Amino acid sequence: MASVSVKYKLVLIFVLNACLLVVANRQIAGIDIAALLSMLTAGLAAFGVTSNRRPADTTITSSSGNRYFDIVTYLLVGFVVFATISTMANSQRLTTLVPWVNGAAVALLVARLPSSYLPSFANARRAVIVAGGLTVIYDLYLLAAGKALNTGPFNAGRFVGSLGDYELLAEFYGAIILLGLTAIFFDRSRIWRATSGIVIVPSFLILLATQSRGPILLLCVVAPVLILISAFQFREAAGKIFAVVAGLALAFGVFMGTLSATPLFERLSSIQLGGSIESTLNRASVWDYFTQLPQFVNTGILGNGFEFPYDAIGTFPHSLYLWLLWSGGLISLTSFGLLVSILLCKLMRGIFLRHSASLSAAAIFVFMLLDEVKIEAARTSPTVGFLWVVLSLAILASREQRES
Repeated sequence: MASVSVKYKLVLIFVLNACLLVVANRQIAGIDIAALLSMLTAGLAAFGVTSNRRPADTTITSSSGNRYFDIVTYLLVGFVVFATISTMANSQRLTTLVPWVNGAAVALLVARLPSSYLPSFANARRAVIVAGGLTVIYDLYLLAAGKALNTGPFNAGRFVGSLGDYELLAEFYGAIILLGLTAIFFDRSRIWRATSGIVIVPSFLILLATQSRGPILLLCVVAPVLILISAFQFREAAGKIFAVVAGLALAFGVFMGTLSATPLFERLSSIQLGGSIESTLNRASVWDYFTQLPQFVNTGILGNGFEFPYDAIGTFPHSLYLWLLWSGGLISLTSFGLLVSILLCKLMRGIFLRHSASLSAAAIFVFMLLDEVKIEAARTSPTVGFLWVVLSLAILASREQRES
């Protein structure tokens, strides 16, 4: 019973961190309530495991002799330690680190808890899809009411949702769509496959309303790759894959005329290819400005702290990797880079070994990592939480692969 209770707590943690509902009074004294509830639940889960530990309960690392999850643990702990040192060294508020500590704690639980206490990847995916469904219901209401639209002189009319940022909102729904597709392909429950399909449709509408080119183009690349690999590696899912492809082709054929008359189509048509990556991504001016700032040039190994001075600078770096280098210095960026590299290697191996959880996690993981080249989830606490959810899904899929 103790293991069941811990599993439910972990599923709740996935829901809390994947739900981007930014309603009034979500923060207290600048701290995200959802992140606090997640940390509290994580603490209760860890206590439940410790108080009910049996001699046979071991983590995957200690039982197999494989040092992979030990390395993941060291990188997670090291990231938090150096982020704390960086923030303290720059005389900033430690409360700034709450979403980062919360996310790392969740990932650490998934990496270190005995497997009997962990939810399956399928159940964790269902939790994230439920969170996406809750978020899309509220965002659909805002869109239908003509609210949460960008009203500034730049990019007026683009939907920002309750999150208040059209690019990060688009990234979130792109990830939800991909995760929903993997559920349709691989979830054994018809109810959950149908639920995923129901969530995908409004998520795509919200994605289009943001008019964000990056996530849409990435989705047009990652989704076909996901479909092709699924069809070749998992023949048992071929029928579902064919149905999805046929449905998508029909939908695009019916609505292409309508889409071609939207501002989004004009934005997609204005992409300039053939130049540098920053010009193609429309980031040339902001990256040039940001990387020439004296604080960035003199960042050092510990960085400038995780409390980003947007008011003083006037812009975000528009890249998670530049943001990490600025905030946590070379050490934090290296820790994060090593962590995602190790996870990607494990997921790729799982795909070759025909583990559907590895393919599912890899699809959303690669999508997020690529999109973060030109945006940073670090802007808001909810999106930091979702970034760590994606990392935790990758770790969970890696563990299932190892133990299967």
